[in-house]
Amino acid sequence: MKKKKSFNINPYILLFSVIFVCGLLSYVIPAGSFERQVVEGKTMVVPNSYKVVDPHHASIIDIFRAVPYGFIGSAPVIAIILIIGGTLKIYDKTEAIPLAIYKLISKLGTNSSNLLIIAFYLIFAMLGGFLGWIETMLPFTPLVVAIMLALGLDSLVAVSIVIVGLMAGFCAGPTNVLTVGIAQQISELPLFSGFSLRFVVWIIFLVGSLAYILAYANKIKKDPSKSLVADVDTSDLKYDFSTYEGKNLNAGQSLSLLALLGAFLLSLYGMFKLKWSINDMTAVFLLCGVIAGLLNKMSGDEIVNSLIEGAKSAMGGALIVGIARGVQWILETTSIVDTIINSMANVLSNTSALTAGIGIIIAVSLLNGLVPSGSGKAMALIPLIIPLGDLIGLNRQITTLCYQFGDGITNMIWFTYGSLLMFLSYGKVPYNKYLRFMAPLIIFFFIVAIGAVYVAVKINYGPF
Repeated sequence: MKKKKSFNINPYILLFSVIFVCGLLSYVIPAGSFERQVVEGKTMVVPNSYKVVDPHHASIIDIFRAVPYGFIGSAPVIAIILIIGGTLKIYDKTEAIPLAIYKLISKLGTNSSNLLIIAFYLIFAMLGGFLGWIETMLPFTPLVVAIMLALGLDSLVAVSIVIVGLMAGFCAGPTNVLTVGIAQQISELPLFSGFSLRFVVWIIFLVGSLAYILAYANKIKKDPSKSLVADVDTSDLKYDFSTYEGKNLNAGQSLSLLALLGAFLLSLYGMFKLKWSINDMTAVFLLCGVIAGLLNKMSGDEIVNSLIEGAKSAMGGALIVGIARGVQWILETTSIVDTIINSMANVLSNTSALTAGIGIIIAVSLLNGLVPSGSGKAMALIPLIIPLGDLIGLNRQITTLCYQFGDGITNMIWFTYGSLLMFLSYGKVPYNKYLRFMAPLIIFFFIVAIGAVYVAVKINYGPF
C-alpha cells in the first residue's frame, strides 16, 4: 500500500502570501487613520478621532518592500535570536550543555519524563506569565527538543512544552509587563491590580494544558506509532549521548553552566530593576558566550566561528520573524489597519457588558493574525475599547482582562506569528499537525477565558 504523502506548509511562502493578500486589501478597504498623541514616551490613539484619508494602494514594490522593512521593525528580536543561537553553539562545542543533559537523564532515568515535562513546563509558564518572555526563549527550544527525544518522546511534546508554557502563561499573565502592564497603564489602573483572578486563570490554564501534554506524551511513549509527527525525521536533532559515557563535567564546563545561569539572573534583574530592553539582554548572552569560550580555552577564532555557525543555524527562524513583521508594515503603510480596528469597535458599541467582553476577546483574537505584537495592539486598541467599555458598563479592569485573553490565546496558533513558526521549526513540527494537536487546548482556553469574564462581570471585578 502506497504511503500517503504528508502535507507541509512552507512558512516563508505562507507569510509572503499573507503580505500579498494584505496588499490587495488596500484596494478594497478604505484607508483611514486615528489621531495619535505621545503620553509619557508612548504613542497612543486618540478615541473618536478616526477619519478617512487618501488611499495608498500597495504596489508590487510595496509588497516586496514589506520584507526588508519587516526585518527593520523586528531587528531587536532577530538580533537576540542570532546571538543566543551563536552562544549556544559555543556551549555545544564545549560539550557543557550536552554533557549536562546526559548527566541529568542518567541520574533521573528515562522513566522520569513526566517529572521533567512538569519541571520545564513550570519554568516556561512562569517566564511567560510573570515576565512576559516569549521570543527570548526561542534559542533554548533545541535543548528541550534534545532532552525530550532522549527520553523517548517526540519533538511535538518538546515544542508544546515551550510554546504552551510560555504563551498560556503569557495569556493569563498575572504580572505580564508587555500586555497587562501596558494596558493597565493606558487604562489608568494601578499596575498589576486585579492580580488574584488572573492568577487563578493562570493556574487553571497551567493545570489543564499540562495534563493534556502529559496524556499525549504517555500515549506515544507506550506506542510511538501514535505520534502525530511519527513520519518526521528528527535524528539530526538528537545528541549522541554514547560519546559522553564515563565523562564528567570539568571545571571550565561547570563554570560555563554557572555563567549561563548568571546570564538569566542578570537579565531578570536588568528587566525589573534597570528597565532593560531586549538589546541589553542580547548583550548579556553575547558576553556569556564569550566567557564560556574563554573558560574552555577556545581561541578567538574558535569563539567567532562558533558564533557564526550558531547564528547560521538560527537564521531560518530569524527570517520568519522578519517576514511576519512585514504583514504589519504593509497594513500600516496602506492605512487600512486603523479602519479594521474602527470597524471592530463600532460592532461592539451596542451590546451588553458580557457580550461586549466576549466580543473584545474575539475581535482581538482575529486582529492577532494581522498584528501579533501584544504591546503594539495595546497602544492602538486600549484607548478605543476603554471608552467603549465605559459606555456599556464594562469596567476598565474587565476590559483589560478581555484584551489580555484575546491577545494571548490565538497567538498559540496564528501562522502569521513568526515566533510560533520558529518554535515549530526547531522541532521540525509541521504547522498542520501542530494545529491538530492544539485544537482541543484552544477550545479549553476559550472556555476558561469566557468563564472568567462571566465571573468578572458578575462580581464587578476591580479595582476599576
